[in-house]
Amino acid sequence: MGDRHREDHLAPDHVSSIETPNASIGITRYFIDTGRLEWDARAADIFDAGLDPRPAIEIWHERVHPEDAHLLVQLYEDASADVGAECIYRVVLSDGTVRHILTRSVAVETAPDGHPTVLTGVVSQVRPHIGTSERLGTVLDSVSLGFAILDRDMIIRYVNTQTERHLGIGRDQLIGRHLHDALPATQGSYFDDLHRDALLTRGEVSIEGPALFRPDTIMEVTANYVEDVVAVSFRNVTDAVHRATRLLDAYRELLAKSRLDDLTGVLNRSALFERIERVSAEISLPTAILFIDVDNFKTINDTHGHLVGDHVLRITAARLADLCNSNTVLGRIGGDEFVIAMFDDDEPLKTTNEPEQLSRRLRRAARAPIDLNDSTLSIELSVGIAHNAGESTLEDMLTRADLALYEHKTNISHIDVPRPTKPQH
Repeated sequence: MGDRHREDHLAPDHVSSIETPNASIGITRYFIDTGRLEWDARAADIFDAGLDPRPAIEIWHERVHPEDAHLLVQLYEDASADVGAECIYRVVLSDGTVRHILTRSVAVETAPDGHPTVLTGVVSQVRPHIGTSERLGTVLDSVSLGFAILDRDMIIRYVNTQTERHLGIGRDQLIGRHLHDALPATQGSYFDDLHRDALLTRGEVSIEGPALFRPDTIMEVTANYVEDVVAVSFRNVTDAVHRATRLLDAYRELLAKSRLDDLTGVLNRSALFERIERVSAEISLPTAILFIDVDNFKTINDTHGHLVGDHVLRITAARLADLCNSNTVLGRIGGDEFVIAMFDDDEPLKTTNEPEQLSRRLRRAARAPIDLNDSTLSIELSVGIAHNAGESTLEDMLTRADLALYEHKTNISHIDVPRPTKPQH
């Protein structure tokens, strides 16, 4: 009595058209001899089982609407005789709301003497509407999920219409055959892993990856274990993945921009100190800290204007960055002040003159003329250096480098105010 039509039994409501409020399909297994019911996580959610520790059959009995109990008696009789029996009935959730459930029988296991022992079914929540009559079976076949049931030996026991469409193969060529024989492309694929892991964990496992049968398509495939069978559902998530990728790229770009100084493009103050602290935690404190600023920068701003001052800072930052390698961290802490932290993976406490050498290279690079619209400008840098003394803290090194910068500037006997010069033609 497969594909039975049950709309006329839906007292007190007259249901003539059905749609699924979501694409969730659950699987149930009823063991006739013991009266035990098992269901997967999705079915448990459909029946509002939550964290209720009681047996599934007890929860199910409590949920079934008393006026629809006779429907389940008829469904049991039909399902025991043949697969494809189906009906819609109501359940009452723990909060008192009513939910309509569509159940379809998809497999019947029998004992050697032929009597049925296990009934396997799929369930889905549906939403009744008044309208044109529709066959109940189309609900499970029209949901966006592809759905199939495999037994422990990977024999295909059920597929819905979405699966047929996705594969381009009819049910008659699939049901009753081993997955690898029916679909050779699945051998050695993630389907094997999902089936194995679902059996081992006796739970739900999911994966997201390229579709085996449709190029340029990304599928989310989920396997649920319920008493020796595995329910496999899949859906096309290509658009969602692409949207998520675009959002992630945009977020990363926004995050990167939020960590960079708007004017110069090097790390801003907060990102600089965060990076120094993170590298220090992974390796050790810096071997040296260099505090750097532009001599007479206020005069440059006052004399030539802030646009020129901004241009000087951008050029200076670019020249500093060109001389920094992977063992250094550079950032602008404000105004015309920059900080460079030097690290050494091998010997973090070794004493060398590398910081002084880097300081000289930085100052030499900064002296190169900076092109303005109709002239050039040359600047000087002051640099304060603090070496890691072995018992130093990051705060101590930053303070000592700042003091060294101040001493460097006060010890300069004469500083020429930068003046523009006409380029030689």
